[in-house]
Amino acid sequence: MNVFRLFAEYFSLILSIALVLVVLSGRKEARATFSWVLIIIFFPYLGALLYLIFGNPRLKKLVDVKLKSRRNVSVKKYFDKMPEYKNSRLANLVETVTNLKPQLCYDLELLPSATDKYSKLARDLLNARHYILIEYYVFRQDETGDFFLKLIEYKAEQGVKVFFLYDGMGAVGITLKNYLKNLKRNGGKCAAFLSPLNYKSILRMNFRNHRKIVVVDGRVCYTGGINIGNEYIGDIIGSTKWVDTHVRFSGDAVYAVEEVFSEDWYFATGEDITDLLHKKHARVGGDINLHVIPSGPDQSSPLIYDTIFSTLSAAEKTIDIITPYLVPDQPIIQTLKNASKRGVKVRILLPGKNNHPFVAAAGRSYYEELVEAGVDIYETRNVMLHAKIIMIDGFWTTLGSANMDARSFRLNFELNVVIYSKKFASNTTDLIDSYFEMASQIELSTLQNKKFINRIFEGVCRTLSPVL
Repeated sequence: MNVFRLFAEYFSLILSIALVLVVLSGRKEARATFSWVLIIIFFPYLGALLYLIFGNPRLKKLVDVKLKSRRNVSVKKYFDKMPEYKNSRLANLVETVTNLKPQLCYDLELLPSATDKYSKLARDLLNARHYILIEYYVFRQDETGDFFLKLIEYKAEQGVKVFFLYDGMGAVGITLKNYLKNLKRNGGKCAAFLSPLNYKSILRMNFRNHRKIVVVDGRVCYTGGINIGNEYIGDIIGSTKWVDTHVRFSGDAVYAVEEVFSEDWYFATGEDITDLLHKKHARVGGDINLHVIPSGPDQSSPLIYDTIFSTLSAAEKTIDIITPYLVPDQPIIQTLKNASKRGVKVRILLPGKNNHPFVAAAGRSYYEELVEAGVDIYETRNVMLHAKIIMIDGFWTTLGSANMDARSFRLNFELNVVIYSKKFASNTTDLIDSYFEMASQIELSTLQNKKFINRIFEGVCRTLSPVL
């Protein structure tokens, strides 16, 4: 027995040293590296298992191998630049940082609620004639999900080609309940993105597809932060109201989103659907520029993070950040503090009641240093704020699926759009102002008088935030 215990102790030591060396040899942010080292040292066996599942950096290589053979696929893009784009110094900055060209769009709409999104989406799906692309992180098996599923089942039965992609973790209930059996029977194609129920995906389950995309006939696109579920219409069906936003647009920018979907579909299924997407069924062109910015662990650089960091650094007058979770890295925190100190009015709005309490606690650990630097922080009352919007200098606007946290910046597959339109910015400003009206400002005195036990809890959550 003593021999076995001695062997276990030595094996634990060797395992810990080996994994610590692996972690240190990686390119993770220092805080994430420190968190993993702590977990591995104090919990060698459990830490090893957690690192293999949640800290595994191999996805990029696997994605590259899968996509290398078909990178010749490139949906046609149009690079005309409208005056509002040309006159924006931040537009050129984003183009330089991301190496992405702007797209043209028309009929651009800000959808300030799920009710707005769901009503328009139902109409567009009903009018589909050729194909429907659907990609969601969460697609609930509730009244809202049932409604949209019945609708696309009906369209598939009519002969419309339906491609339904859902995240294997966020929408795991779809697989467990065989929720899509009728859609498949009607000819629809369905796939899970890295399902944890598939042994081949178990070591990559930390990489989630957080995108929300619907494209109909290449004619109209929906993307943003709103999933499919009752919680987004809580005042009608559910008990807790979730507040979120989406955008709807047509034009050339739709094809850029289709390209993102086609790569996700190829990764999940091995099927190349780009021949279908090359068949144009809609008017091209547009009168507004926007950037379609995908980001994920398959990329050599985190494009959404790079976009946000560079534009925050270049802000001159105002920064408004609407986010459900605030757990970025220290460079972004320092950038916000520096912006405030040089006279930029910085406001951050978060939910007072959060669906992820540990992440919320990690975020609150930053409040005091931000408020001391002059940043105004607010929390909403009685709603779960899930919107993800950043507006800089009253014009430059980005929204989408990405939160202000390490998971969205480094681990998840995300999709944001950056919009260059005074009219859209005006509508977004009105929406942001309405958010702040249902929020209370966090006072510095409250933060300074915080209980010691709360500080400890928030500090622990902050330390572990890279692996939450």
